[in-house]
Amino acid sequence: MSVAAHTMTPLYTDWRDRYQLVGKIGSGGFADVYEALDVTLDQAVALKIVADGRSMSGRLIREVEAAAALTHPNIVALYDWFGDGERSILVWELVRGESLDKLAGELRDGDVAALGVELLDALACAHSQGIIHRDIKPQNVMLDSVGHVKVMDFGIARLMDADTLTQDGDVIGTVAYMSPEQAAGRRVGPSSDVYSAGMVLYELLAGEHPLRGQTPAETLSNVAAGRLPSLGTLRPDLTEDLVGLIDDACAPKPGERPTAAELSEALDELLRSGRLRTQRLLRVRRLVSPLARAGVIAERAAGAALAAVTSGVVLGALPAYPQSWTLPLVAVCAAVWAVVPQGGLAFLLGALAFPVFNVSLSLGAAYLAFAVALFLLTRARPIVALWPTLALVLTPVYLTLLAPAGAALLGRVRGPLAAAWAAAGTLVYLVLLRAPRGPFTLFQPRWRLAGEAAAAGDPFTVATRVLGVALAPAGVLQMLLWAGLAVALGFALTRRRLELRRWVWALAFATTFAVYRIVPIAVWGYPAALAPLVWNVALAAGVILLPLIFTTGDGPEERADGHLQES
Repeated sequence: MSVAAHTMTPLYTDWRDRYQLVGKIGSGGFADVYEALDVTLDQAVALKIVADGRSMSGRLIREVEAAAALTHPNIVALYDWFGDGERSILVWELVRGESLDKLAGELRDGDVAALGVELLDALACAHSQGIIHRDIKPQNVMLDSVGHVKVMDFGIARLMDADTLTQDGDVIGTVAYMSPEQAAGRRVGPSSDVYSAGMVLYELLAGEHPLRGQTPAETLSNVAAGRLPSLGTLRPDLTEDLVGLIDDACAPKPGERPTAAELSEALDELLRSGRLRTQRLLRVRRLVSPLARAGVIAERAAGAALAAVTSGVVLGALPAYPQSWTLPLVAVCAAVWAVVPQGGLAFLLGALAFPVFNVSLSLGAAYLAFAVALFLLTRARPIVALWPTLALVLTPVYLTLLAPAGAALLGRVRGPLAAAWAAAGTLVYLVLLRAPRGPFTLFQPRWRLAGEAAAAGDPFTVATRVLGVALAPAGVLQMLLWAGLAVALGFALTRRRLELRRWVWALAFATTFAVYRIVPIAVWGYPAALAPLVWNVALAAGVILLPLIFTTGDGPEERADGHLQES
């Protein structure tokens, strides 16, 4: 729908009936930006309010047309726009984080290249829709609270097929980051955005902008004359590949520059090659969110503790090493995990291979395949591999359900998957031990899984027996139930309304209780004891209620407060 066709009348008598202002984020000559709560959708948004009378200005129209045409995870999303007769109002995605100008000097080389991949991906999307940003600069590029790029402010964007919006001789944009052709007032194309993005990366890597003069006129002259030195002259220590890519992006002639998509792909390949070492997500979280550092330390400590418990229990149950080795192996496993979680996970899985092989060759071969698959699937967040251990550690104190509830903190996708993995792992472990009937075996009769797996003649039979337990109706039901609990509580944590949080919390635990109580009796005819189920559900629900009441409503990976930069 074109902007002209969009109604200027809001759906509410007063737009404040839907949008409750929380506080002012920033202001400029063009607009004021506020954080607001959309009471209909129960989510935080950013309102850009422009006092421009009854008609939308040309700049505002271009901003809306550009944003409405773009859907990309690295571009700030436009949710709605309308007018109230005195002002125009744009409803934007609220980005919590910092703009690149506030992070200058704090990002490592690999981090800069990684954010460059996302920045150029966003520009490639815009260019594919016929839109040129024309004002890429550090203030218009943010890193959100989980370290992802968000490109903002398409207020001076040009639609490539709208020739009347810009003519030769116009000079629009921030001087220091203009391309030479833009500084000279010539018509610009997508390669101009590539130059500006290259200059942003150049400045972050070099620590300075060599074209800045004493006055805007001097800066404009330097840019138009193409006096930019090679990045290698300021950073001779950088890899030649990275220097070459940035120099190509900042080439004085538009035809010599790569496209945004080509440059993004080249930077991504450079990162994948390992020549630029980076853990961007972790490092950017540390920069953007002060709470993230404590969270990383806590996660490593928890992972080390769970690794120690896992290794200690398995080595005690399957004695294969000399008894005097047990404590050193447990200590080394925990220590390595605390320093390098991926290394700790690899050491743990490797150390447990010999005890399992000592039971039977078939069991060992099946375990080895499982261990490799588990490492590959969880190496990005190693603590996920030990989520079943967390559930089992909490079982004696009737807090097993804190494992799927806590998985909500791992993310919208990883959380439910971790919860389902914990459900399957808990069930298989309890069946292996022939534990008494209980809620987390869904009150099934005790299987003879341990003996059958040990006596199996080949790895495929072992895998079939174990998967037969995990993927039996009871196992699948428990995985779905735990994953659903993680999804529900993750949703509740992102809601600002306390009453909505309580409803989600109550329904989630009530459903959990009902399924564990009713299904074994009504479907399978197993007697379901009431007491252990009540204790497990009630205690976990009580513990979870406190963070739901006292947290702010930001998502589990959006803990940092920030502001939306407006130029």
